[in-house]
Amino acid sequence: MVAAEVTMPKLGMTMEEGKIVEWRKREKEWVNKGEILLVIETDKVTYEVESQDSGMLCILIESGEGIPVGTVLAYLAASEEEYARLRGAASGAAEPRAAAPAAAVVQTAPGVEKAAAPAGPVKATPGARKLAKEAGIDIARVPGTGPEGRVTREDVEQYLAKAKAAEAEVAPSPPPRAAAAPAVEMGKRLLKSERMTGMRATIARRMMESIHGTAQMTALAQWDVTNLMNLRREINKLSDSLGYRATIPGMMVFFLARVLKEMPVFNASIEGNEIHYWEDVNIGVAVSVPEGLVVPVVHGADRLSLKEIQVRLADLIEKARNKKLLPDDMTGGTFTLSNLGSYGSEFETVILNPPEVALLGIGNAEKKPVVINDQIVIREIMPVSLTFDHRLIDGAAAGAFRQRLRQLVENPGLLVTCSQFGF
Repeated sequence: MVAAEVTMPKLGMTMEEGKIVEWRKREKEWVNKGEILLVIETDKVTYEVESQDSGMLCILIESGEGIPVGTVLAYLAASEEEYARLRGAASGAAEPRAAAPAAAVVQTAPGVEKAAAPAGPVKATPGARKLAKEAGIDIARVPGTGPEGRVTREDVEQYLAKAKAAEAEVAPSPPPRAAAAPAVEMGKRLLKSERMTGMRATIARRMMESIHGTAQMTALAQWDVTNLMNLRREINKLSDSLGYRATIPGMMVFFLARVLKEMPVFNASIEGNEIHYWEDVNIGVAVSVPEGLVVPVVHGADRLSLKEIQVRLADLIEKARNKKLLPDDMTGGTFTLSNLGSYGSEFETVILNPPEVALLGIGNAEKKPVVINDQIVIREIMPVSLTFDHRLIDGAAAGAFRQRLRQLVENPGLLVTCSQFGF
């Protein structure tokens, strides 16, 4: 019987490579089909890979990043004899290895190494090329530690760090300065330190790009969602017969999709010096997970009923929390909704998700006294924040958007029909 291959899976149309985060099964352990075998990571998601076959695990690549899709990571042997043969034949090693050995290097400067000149084009990840270009260095000078000598982003970062250290060695030493007071030096103890990688590093990079690359403005408001909450309760009384439960984020996606269709400037993106107006209304909904924040996308929200939106959103949230989101589940967004209500939030300024030009944040709906027709009454009030890119959207347009969305949210009967709710 031929051993089954375990390869780096392709989780979406745009995925070219991935990173092994951890193996959930040990070397030589028997694995059953359907069990979680390993965890991989892309720049968008962390994903638990299920075994597609049963067998004894023979790991070829223990860890590493920048591993191309389709690379054989391990084998599942049908017997101990087959395992022994595979283990012995795996590069002549008895133990699994890292993704790839470091490339041959030659000395070019103190503390800085250069990879041997490649015979063809340099193999490098997109992130590595971007960082090298920004730093103004020739990527061919960077030793690659990825598969087949591929240069990764971490390789470029290490190269730059060594170059900086080399410059410091030849630079004149600064004059000595007085030691800090013991209370300052000893006033805090380090618990631990760790490198920012994976999803958290991606979030950090994108947030900095958002702040520095856009002209953000946030408008704050409070909306009366009493009618919306009552409608939600009525729908959920019939959840068994309807086949879904209504949530505030799902209802907001429903209303947002209609307003975005009416006001396409909010369903746009800025790409360099061009403005792209999108025909499809694809609304991302921010979901908190232990590793950080992910934004699965409800595609074609303007063509969906509330029931279809709620079912799709519930599925996406479950996949996010179980590490089953695919990159395709998180791409193609044209607008983002951030729900801060589960944390009892009042107001928060939310950061744009470039290249999108607008994002709506909603908080927790609470009962508050308000004045209506000179009478103090109790209504359910929800804080709302709209962040928009002032390079494209002016204050007047933002005001019109908020006014139209508020009209629908506070009076859901203006738009919603029984058929749209799935009755």
